Amino acid sequence: MKAAVLCSGSIDDYSYTKKYIEDVTLIVCCDGGIRHCEGLGIKPDLIVGDFDSLDPKQLEEYISMGAEVVRVPAEKDFTDGELGLMKAMEAGADEIVILGGIGSRIDHTLTNCHILVKALRHGVRAVLSNEHNEICLTDGNLCLSPGKGSTVSLIPLTTEVLGVKTKGLYYPLNGQMMHIGESLGVSNVCLEDDIEISLDDGILVVIVARD
Repeated sequence: MKAAVLCSGSIDDYSYTKKYIEDVTLIVCCDGGIRHCEGLGIKPDLIVGDFDSLDPKQLEEYISMGAEVVRVPAEKDFTDGELGLMKAMEAGADEIVILGGIGSRIDHTLTNCHILVKALRHGVRAVLSNEHNEICLTDGNLCLSPGKGSTVSLIPLTTEVLGVKTKGLYYPLNGQMMHIGESLGVSNVCLEDDIEISLDDGILVVIVARD
């Protein structure tokens, strides 16, 4: 099952973003992420958060349309985005796209990259996307189809990433060790439509950048 998790970060192009929700079964809104529903032409199945950044009228409207609500205290040890991701996994999602998770708050953006680890550890494919970036993690083998000429960056999330190999990239990696704090894997280029990335140990952040 595929789920979409809507956070309250910016979505500048709803027409582009709609492609990510065409085949979703579950839509989870995280607090202020509810504001994106109208622009995307959807209604949420589940609304979660402490509700400190949403329009109460919108909340009541979607509740009247059958949306389920999970309210949590404002003082908590996790973000609304992490809660939304967890609820999507609890509902049985094995593929999750996080939208509105990249914005002007770099702390939230970085945190949303890190919570992808939760999905990775549960065998759930999760992607953090906006109009300019598609971000995922890998701790083993990953096949992607970014398209020839696309820019791809590989950034260590763990202190070391061992045995990194790539196929289809202009600057190939052939079993190298990558270290956090280095820029070795930034701004590679796809030579083919499809690429492959593999590693022996550690976690890589894989970012497909679009102009």
